Amino acid sequence: MIAHIVGNRPQFIKLAPLYMRLEQAGYQQCIIHSGQHYDENMSDIFFEELGIPAPCVNLGAGGGSHAQVTAKVMTELEEELLQRKPDLIVLYGDTNTTLAAAITAAKLCIPIAHVEAGPRTHVKTNPEECNRIVTDHLSDILFCPDSESLENLKREGLGEKAYMTGDLMYDTYLSISERMIKDDMPEESEEIVLMTWHRQENTADRERMACILHLVERLESKVVCPLHPRTRKCLAQFGLLERAEAIPNLEIIDPVGYVEMVKLMNRARLILTDSGGVSKESSFAGAKCLFMLNLDIWEDLLREHWICRVNPEQEDSVEEALAFAEHARRVAVEDRPRYYGDGCAAQQMLQALQKTGLVGN
Repeated sequence: MIAHIVGNRPQFIKLAPLYMRLEQAGYQQCIIHSGQHYDENMSDIFFEELGIPAPCVNLGAGGGSHAQVTAKVMTELEEELLQRKPDLIVLYGDTNTTLAAAITAAKLCIPIAHVEAGPRTHVKTNPEECNRIVTDHLSDILFCPDSESLENLKREGLGEKAYMTGDLMYDTYLSISERMIKDDMPEESEEIVLMTWHRQENTADRERMACILHLVERLESKVVCPLHPRTRKCLAQFGLLERAEAIPNLEIIDPVGYVEMVKLMNRARLILTDSGGVSKESSFAGAKCLFMLNLDIWEDLLREHWICRVNPEQEDSVEEALAFAEHARRVAVEDRPRYYGDGCAAQQMLQALQKTGLVGN
């Protein structure tokens, strides 16, 4: 039996195509939800839209510090794994859920497959960097989304268990886009700037949040922001929510599911985000990206000037970002970057699992 352990939006999106491909091949599976995202709009709707079954259990580990969440997941997950006795666990990305599950499974001698292995920011103060490094070194097989990630793993001595498969998020994006075309879903013609905003680095300080709002005010486009519950709470705590709601070009909406997110991405001429996953998805959708963290994520996209980093607290950085935003236009399908595979990552992962004997043929 294969156990998938997930806890947040990007992991649900990655899970879907691999779960369906393994199901088609006849493997018994279960989904264990850590509860890291516990708002219904941030969790349940993704399972419904992506056509994957509800989790067999929710560990209820959401909320608290990094250490608290990690400890909760480890404690609850150990009991589940001892009861279910999976032959393999599949982990996704670089969250506290992923780290906790990797440590727990390794201690129980359960083989681990890590999806989206190998990305590096080379900044140890970034919590996700610690999570992904530990998970990669504990895993038995590593699935890389791009060639840069594969090279990182080779430099760390992990090349023998690493496979370049492409990105499951691209599989899902293509599937949803094709479904929308098939169902003849109408698309809005107005181009927008799509904004996502949730990282602790951008929500823990009032001055930082005020600078981000000022950046939004200076963008000469309609900005649509599905507002993360934590970001809304922080804006309210700092007395900034009314200011945000009064910005004429900013439309704040509730969190959206993945189908609606694809619709928004496909309308965007620019994406303003602090999400590593969304910054990568921007290349799928043909919208350039302003990234609100000083991290070297997706180095190929940075080198290609698809992603432009912005520090909202530094005027020279903001001026550069505004110039980038002014010239950003939607990019035709044939001209978009192609670093993340061909939309067949799930199939390549299945073949690698069978080749290594981690699952039966």
